[in-house]
Amino acid sequence: MHVKRLQQFLDYRPHTDDPQILVDDIIKQARRYLPTEQLPLIQHTYEYARQAHGDQVRLSGEIYITHPLKATVFLMDMKPDIATIQACILHDVIEDTDLTYEDIKKEFGEEVAILCEWLVKVSTIKYRGEERQLETLKKTFLAMAYDLRVIFIKIVDRIHNIQTLHFHPKPEKRVRIAEETMLIYVSVAKRLGLYRYQLLLENGAFMILNPEECTKIMHYLQKNFGTERTYIQRGQRKIEMLLREEKIPYHFVKGRVKSPYRIFEKVERNQSISEISQVLDIVAFRVVAHTVGDCYNVLGAIHSNYTPMVKKIKDYISIPKANGYQSLHTTVIGMFRFPVEVQIRTQKMDDIAEYGVAAHFVYSDRHAADHISESQSAWIKRLQDLVATYQTSDDKESFKEEMKLQILSKSIFLYTPKWDIFEMPQGSTVLDFAFRIHTDIALSFKSAIVNGVIKPIGYQPQSGDIIDIKSYRNKITATKYWWDFLHTSSARNKLQKHIKKQERDEIIIRSLAKLQTRLTEWKLPLIGSDADQVRKLYRHDEWEKHLIDMYHKQESYSLFFREAYPEQRRAFHDHTDTTITPQTAIPLLYEWSWWSHDNVIIDHHHHLSYRLCTNCHPTMKDKIIAKSGKSGIVIHEVSCQGVETANIQSLMEAHRQHEGVTNYAITLSITIDHPQRNLTALLGMMSDYRILIDKIQVQNQKDRFTPGSVKITTHGTNPAKFDLLRHALKKHSYFHTIRIVHIR
Repeated sequence: MHVKRLQQFLDYRPHTDDPQILVDDIIKQARRYLPTEQLPLIQHTYEYARQAHGDQVRLSGEIYITHPLKATVFLMDMKPDIATIQACILHDVIEDTDLTYEDIKKEFGEEVAILCEWLVKVSTIKYRGEERQLETLKKTFLAMAYDLRVIFIKIVDRIHNIQTLHFHPKPEKRVRIAEETMLIYVSVAKRLGLYRYQLLLENGAFMILNPEECTKIMHYLQKNFGTERTYIQRGQRKIEMLLREEKIPYHFVKGRVKSPYRIFEKVERNQSISEISQVLDIVAFRVVAHTVGDCYNVLGAIHSNYTPMVKKIKDYISIPKANGYQSLHTTVIGMFRFPVEVQIRTQKMDDIAEYGVAAHFVYSDRHAADHISESQSAWIKRLQDLVATYQTSDDKESFKEEMKLQILSKSIFLYTPKWDIFEMPQGSTVLDFAFRIHTDIALSFKSAIVNGVIKPIGYQPQSGDIIDIKSYRNKITATKYWWDFLHTSSARNKLQKHIKKQERDEIIIRSLAKLQTRLTEWKLPLIGSDADQVRKLYRHDEWEKHLIDMYHKQESYSLFFREAYPEQRRAFHDHTDTTITPQTAIPLLYEWSWWSHDNVIIDHHHHLSYRLCTNCHPTMKDKIIAKSGKSGIVIHEVSCQGVETANIQSLMEAHRQHEGVTNYAITLSITIDHPQRNLTALLGMMSDYRILIDKIQVQNQKDRFTPGSVKITTHGTNPAKFDLLRHALKKHSYFHTIRIVHIR
């Protein structure tokens, strides 16, 4: 897709010219393949529809007839039959005017009337929230199973609606329509292989749902590929010259720039890609050859002249995709300064790649169903059976479960308690979902409740799940160890940005501590005191940069002071510029209450106040753990009796700042009814919470009325993780207690 063409699509301006111009364009395209005697029917249908809609006006300010005509212009790429063209022009007449099915049947025949009636069925949804989504899915698939032409018209109708959606005054409705477009129409277009329409739908919805990211990517494409014709034309000439030299016959060579949503999707789903510039196939070329043999000859010629990226070679000719797509794909280096993808296929394969199921339609005497690929035919039949099964059933959970297998194979759709819907890549965790809602909510993550049940931070939800994210007020809980619980690149980038800022802040704090130590040694005013001359010299950003440079020894502390206190130069030479460790600075740090936390890091936080246990008196050599309570946070030695009697939820990881994160070995005792029967459930729950088991001991009950016990020894860095398990176990009557037996 060309950048300029897509920009024009997204920057839609109301059509103010005579609608007859659009009609003439439709007739011009129809003349290429329809019998001449059918062409006057298009003009007649337009005049009938325009009179029916009368003075109706859309939110864009256009007269209403413009909308069905614009939709029909999109439809003409499929080379539809005359009945489909007429139904598209008339598709809103029954719903929005006084005309009925019988009126349409009398004027245009039963075939056109039935198509119009089905379009009304798909459009009329009276439910809200999840019920609306499910009913839309049901009606869409039922119509698809009846006649695919209904869906073709509905898709082009939605394309023009999404193109003009920014004219709608209600933001919440804009978002709902865009989300529904992604959930249903993009998925259907993708499954039917309607590539061109899929691009328009997903990028139009993308601009509504995520305008900042869409605009950012568009600017990147305009800046780096604004002269795309230079790259496209040069690439086309290089490939054409190569094919002529190798004497390989071909129809044509085309080039394109990847669309914004496809770039966003690739960055979002690929963990190894963190920014746009790392996407390898932004520029791609398509070679349409005469035969399958020619396709493989083209591939050989490309590889002989450019270096292929072996892992990027894909043969969809030998193994077609489920929607019938066939092509050879390769990504090569050497054509330009960036990798380039080349797709190679025959003319028939190209038609299917662009128009999918529609390419199988022969609009003369043969029926479309005879020309749909076997896999697509089976898929459509499965949809028909699926909708028929649940047409009157209230078992929506079963319907949703079936739908996950049919449409939502690579994406999942998750709900908030307010029924807002979010599309996420398959494999996303509840922490990914929290970042998708808002970065601040994720950074203060407390817990995730999925369908009313609390789940661990790394839990992978399924499509249709309702997720309630709980977060702390005024408390950041994010740590670098969350990286393993994230699947999406965007969430990882946000976490990494936070961690870098956190590390930067810590460096500034440590550097300032050293600075204050030096000032004390040289008997100079401390930073922040009335006599301080240093801070007066620098702006805030300059000041922090100097502190960071001094920490990394790129700048000397003594040289830094000379500008502020030039009269004290001799004093600086009397003291060596030695490195002061955090431990050396601790006595001085305690003079400022805001440094007093710095010696012990609790649950990856550097800013928590604490006191030492008066019973175990942990020393510098002891392994420590933190326990929170009414009197605050207390640091214990791990074998302290106060820890063994503690509630699991009150324990937090703790280590000194010069040590690594503490790894604890914890033995838990769990009372359980019928261990033989319920042990599997326990082990499954521990697996869900990613709790690794080092050792397990099972003591059976004396009789069938006496509970048995299970002792599990595990290890990890986060003791509080077991509190989530304890809450989950409480929901089952056959688990009674969970307590710590030993920790080391």
